[in-house]
Amino acid sequence: MRRLSDIDFRLLRVFKAVVDAGGLVGAQASLNLSQSTVSTQLAELEKRLGFRLCHRGRAGFALTRAGQRTHDACIDLFAAVDRFQNTTASISGELKGVLRLGTVDAIATNAFWDLSRLLAAFSERAPSAVIEVFVDSPIDIERLVSEGTRDLTIGPVSRPATGLVYVPLFRERHALYCGAGHGFAGRARVPASLIRREPFVARRYLQRLDLQRFGQMRPSAIVEHMEAQALLIRSGRFIGYLPVHYAEGFRDGGLCRVDTEEPGDFFSPFFLIHRSGAEENLLVRAFLNRVAERAAPPGPAGTDVLGPE
Repeated sequence: MRRLSDIDFRLLRVFKAVVDAGGLVGAQASLNLSQSTVSTQLAELEKRLGFRLCHRGRAGFALTRAGQRTHDACIDLFAAVDRFQNTTASISGELKGVLRLGTVDAIATNAFWDLSRLLAAFSERAPSAVIEVFVDSPIDIERLVSEGTRDLTIGPVSRPATGLVYVPLFRERHALYCGAGHGFAGRARVPASLIRREPFVARRYLQRLDLQRFGQMRPSAIVEHMEAQALLIRSGRFIGYLPVHYAEGFRDGGLCRVDTEEPGDFFSPFFLIHRSGAEENLLVRAFLNRVAERAAPPGPAGTDVLGPE
């Protein structure tokens, strides 16, 4: 079997960028290449590998079975390359390499635990490092760390897994919301009996818990991300839970907090997750140090986001 060359690595990165972007057009910006150049390089990679990777044309972009297997192998390959770079940087004592950070969505509006400032502090400490930030589903954050696809992830955890380290960060307050045009908007002390009758949008990863907070309900919509949930709630047709700091960021008044007769708010504990022993990676250690420096003090009673427990 022919060994991979530097050209093959470059072409494989082009292929991965095309798949991640969903086609040639979307990959142009990230690669800073013309569509014809991207197409030519894909064809060259297929020639070198000896099989077709994807269908592209008027019918749209789609991976072949061989292309899907190649893309999966690319993920493993480049993750291994990143780990190698980080290991050699740790040996030399230099803060170089790639830090891959995964986080759940709707965290940018959390002013109490400001991830943007933390990233700035890390970048200032390690200016030669490359930061890759991914928005991941809460269902996947622990698996991605265990597999080595992410160095660190941030999100809520219900059942800690073995082999992983969980650093407590904060507790995020969630409340029930409706759209400004919904019948619950501005109404005081809405009883659970009425809430159970309304079309409810549930998060897939919290579906069972969300649907039991006011007695057993059936979902009328299921989402993975907060953005989709907010869109459905703002429509005025659905009710559902959102992080308070995220919902209050809609300055146009399109979201209204439902005043429930029974207590309906809950707090979701957030953690920074990494594999056991990951502190040996200098970039991970530098990020963890920035987290420790910026640990938030417990908030006063009534605040929507509390500090570490």
